[in-house]
Amino acid sequence: MNILFHTIAVEPARWTGQRVSLPLTMLLPAIAAAGFGDLEIYEPHLGAENESAEVKALFADHDLRPQILSSYLKLLSPETSDAVIEEQLERLSQRIAFYGFRKLRLFPGPRFAPTDTSALQTFSERLARVAQKLPGVEVLLETHDGSLADDAALLTRSVANLALPNVGLLYQPTVFQADAALAQFRLQKSVIRHLHLQNRHADKSFATMEGGVIRWDEIIREVAPDVDATLEFVPAGICPMDKFNLAETLRQARSETAYVANLDSSRNEQG
Repeated sequence: MNILFHTIAVEPARWTGQRVSLPLTMLLPAIAAAGFGDLEIYEPHLGAENESAEVKALFADHDLRPQILSSYLKLLSPETSDAVIEEQLERLSQRIAFYGFRKLRLFPGPRFAPTDTSALQTFSERLARVAQKLPGVEVLLETHDGSLADDAALLTRSVANLALPNVGLLYQPTVFQADAALAQFRLQKSVIRHLHLQNRHADKSFATMEGGVIRWDEIIREVAPDVDATLEFVPAGICPMDKFNLAETLRQARSETAYVANLDSSRNEQG
């Protein structure tokens, strides 16, 4: 299992209107110094406008490899027409080609009723268009709550029915409860292509991978050998902007990565 590092983990403004407080040009050297190589990039870190030759050069200079673009393309919303989707997709494909991303993470939202066959049809058609536009890119639908992923069976069927070679699921628990998360994983296992690693306590506050309620040891033992993962959040990074400590967050991220790597190693030794 290759374990990537997600730049959202070192962005304390991630859930604010500001979205970005630390520029990628500042973050990348620190991430490289902490020993990371393969990255998932939080799209707001790349800015909304033109691509950055400086950022691309920093990737190369620090031997950092942008593997996954964590995008906020909205495949289904009332104000988004097919023409707008096509325009946004063209822009997205240019960004992917410029930086050399191999995978694209999408949010399969917003949530809609399972009986809304029209919405499901539109979602499926647009997802197929993304896959067609980006034939060399793996398209990953994140199983995030507040989206179609809340109905685990429906999302799994939708992906399986599309049967597109470059479309799969990026698993994370939609409910942070041990039994529910494991049941979700086992239901979706056949179409899971990647994992998002984070954990929570019973009160939903962030926990270490070992200390939270989700049994990642069981999930990693059962996941297909070719499925990789991204370390998405660590507890040290979940704080107000004025209390954020980049060095401490990266230190904890290294520790968490080592823990997951050890789980994967143990899985391999057990055969």
